[in-house]
Amino acid sequence: MTPMNATEKIAGAFVEGFSLDVLANPLTALIYDEGFDTNEIFNVIAAGAKAGGLRLGGVIEKPVAPTAPGRRCDMVLTDLASGETVKISEDRGALARGCRLDLDALARTCALVLSTLPDCNLVLLNKFGKTEAEGGGFRCIISDALGLETPVIIGVPRRNLAAWRAFAGDFAIEREISGGN
Repeated sequence: MTPMNATEKIAGAFVEGFSLDVLANPLTALIYDEGFDTNEIFNVIAAGAKAGGLRLGGVIEKPVAPTAPGRRCDMVLTDLASGETVKISEDRGALARGCRLDLDALARTCALVLSTLPDCNLVLLNKFGKTEAEGGGFRCIISDALGLETPVIIGVPRRNLAAWRAFAGDFAIEREISGGN
């Protein structure tokens, strides 16, 4: 038997406690530290949920190889209901620094997810990022899912934890998935 790495243990424990912990709560935040890759955890959760017969909505990030040297911020999301992928980063040139979110692509992605919410049992969202912390992005998906009484699991980087807590209030439970206290 191959020993599990830390990500597999966290994801496995999360999936095992699925019906008790997550589906009983409207909103679950997976809190993580800067640099922690949440893709594997979200993929394991999605696979476990599908195997359990749940219909998924939302988006998770699809790993993308850099298209040019020095480009670390190509961001592609996979819609869990349709399988469609959407690039949500702008091409700013090889010498550009930092990431540049394409707000139009993010809005189209939100519309795609919103259109499938009534058919979902669970919504997964890869990140409560800067745009959500500033009042936009996936917030509309979260509020609509809660209105439909569909549980949401979302990744929340520690740097956005205060904004998350101001937004989610008492509706959310938090699970540490990397570092922290």
